[in-house]
Amino acid sequence: MAPQATPSPLAADLAIVGGGSVAISFLYQFLLSLDSGAPRPPVIRLFEPQAEPGPGGAYQDDLSSNLLNIPASNMSALADHRKDFVQWLRGQDPAWLRAQGADTIEPADFLPRPLFGAYLRAVYTRARDLARALGVTLTHTQSRVRRVAPLPGARVRVEPEQGEPCVARYAVLCNGNLPSQAFPGLQDAPGYFNSPYPVRALAGGIAPDAAVCVVGTSLSAVDAVAAMQQAAHRGPILCVSRNGRLPSVRSPHNRPPDSLRQLSRDGAIQLAARHGGTLSVDVIAAALKDEVLALGGNVDADDLLGLAGDARIALDEEVNRSARAARPWQAVAAATNAAVDQIWHLMPDAERGRFQSQWRSLWMARRATFPMRNALKLQGLFQTGQLQVGAGYQDTRHDGASGLFHTRLRNASGGIVTHASRYLINATSFSVDALRTEDPLVAALLREGHAQSDPHGGLALDYGTGCLKNARGEIQPGISVLGSLAGGTYFWTTSMDVNARLARDQARRIAEEIAQQAATASLSA
Repeated sequence: MAPQATPSPLAADLAIVGGGSVAISFLYQFLLSLDSGAPRPPVIRLFEPQAEPGPGGAYQDDLSSNLLNIPASNMSALADHRKDFVQWLRGQDPAWLRAQGADTIEPADFLPRPLFGAYLRAVYTRARDLARALGVTLTHTQSRVRRVAPLPGARVRVEPEQGEPCVARYAVLCNGNLPSQAFPGLQDAPGYFNSPYPVRALAGGIAPDAAVCVVGTSLSAVDAVAAMQQAAHRGPILCVSRNGRLPSVRSPHNRPPDSLRQLSRDGAIQLAARHGGTLSVDVIAAALKDEVLALGGNVDADDLLGLAGDARIALDEEVNRSARAARPWQAVAAATNAAVDQIWHLMPDAERGRFQSQWRSLWMARRATFPMRNALKLQGLFQTGQLQVGAGYQDTRHDGASGLFHTRLRNASGGIVTHASRYLINATSFSVDALRTEDPLVAALLREGHAQSDPHGGLALDYGTGCLKNARGEIQPGISVLGSLAGGTYFWTTSMDVNARLARDQARRIAEEIAQQAATASLSA
């Protein structure tokens, strides 16, 4: 009996790994970049385990307390149409919007995250319609991808966990955030949440009178506390971190500057040229101060850096400052998103390391602002004594006999104080450590030498194209990366406006190369 022939892998011009916000942004902008008169429209395969591409893990259905930390005007999937999300919202049924927690729709609003997920589903529908109009074959394979590898002849093999493998000209990895690895010994402990998301799970899985400890005091921790507040949690809540700092409260009076002088894309290049071709932390700090002054702000240290010490007092001051007037430094920091990847690229590796070790924690607490609505919720919990925030975090252990988590803090005098809680929420953010991850795709790329880790997080990429660098430092022209795994190269890849811009640039590059390849093949036929 003759052996059965092994089926040939399905062919595609483009494989997109992941179907969350960045993937959908890339897909739609890729389709918009295509020439409607192309002799052979490309074939696209999208690999996403969820039945509905779009929301991914970040913007899934959830409680309305889970707010975007970026104004609606900066949450478009289209880099060149910043108001697309707002315009889509204004076309929806007002009753449905109110049910989702949105009474009004203004560009400066901080809206519930599930609304952006609904918008992304609509963008995916647009993408399918556009693909059909262009004659493009777009197929959704409902599976994760376990392996991506370059092949001879400028091809890439993509192997899903379920379904047939695919050989494509290009593979774009948009496979989302790596799970946190902060507490590997607690993963199976009852009452442990390795992430605050979806926050609905906290509301449904935590006894209302139980003590809760949240490890982290950044935006994720704020989301966790706001969710428990909305769910009428009655027990004590303790948030802990090394510095005990909550994020800055964004002023609703802020207005974006028309442009930045030194920290725009062109300005950053000129600034680096005046300092030997690179940017240091000190030069960037001085430029930030100049931009704030040019916008009519001040460089008061308490305003810029926040109050150290008691988090309740610091939050009261933040709320007062933000309620009273605009805070130009916040507007300047937000405006740097347009050039943040270039600024990071112009920093020598030693300066990047200096920033990461000395300034990143403070930068994240100040730059990553949160909306007034959630600030007032936390302020109310402080006033009743239900919420406390502690610094000096050391570690957490789980006692199997009592079922309690014991969290140790070092106090101001150097002594150790232990707090017990029935539940522990890890709000230290996702992992960017590619070397330690158990993610099958990332682990396989590193193990097989098709990628290398970036010392500042994620995978090492070529700045100009977003393509992987293999273990020998060679660029893999057929495999590129978007999203959090690109953070070591582009720095601020947790913001939708930055990701949409990077996705647009990759989409245009790949669409142009596919068109050139098709034209060459047509001429030689």
